[in-house]
Amino acid sequence: MPVCDMVLDAEVKTADSLHCSLVTAIKRGFTLETWVSGSREQVASETFVRRHTTFDSVAEFCAACPSETDTIGGIQQLSADDRDAFIARTTDFETWQAMKEGAAMEDLLSLQNI
Repeated sequence: MPVCDMVLDAEVKTADSLHCSLVTAIKRGFTLETWVSGSREQVASETFVRRHTTFDSVAEFCAACPSETDTIGGIQQLSADDRDAFIARTTDFETWQAMKEGAAMEDLLSLQNI
């Protein structure tokens, strides 16, 4: 079985990368609620951030957030009100939870492009 690397923005699809994408999507589908509520490192792909926020990258999104660290973990450490205010101001979503759910669902639906 191939080793799965998360390459969400890859232009070239190989049999191994398709297999890995499918396995990852199936696993996320079965554990979507756990993944959405517990994600500390990756919440959204670069493509998702460009499409649904005012930023061009995840790093830019994290840097703009009023947290002490420029990471997804830093965003999650904000108070819920401050985090949701930042999300509502800079994204297509009203809350952090809605953004994470949207990113997870878009990631799963991207399999239609395989």
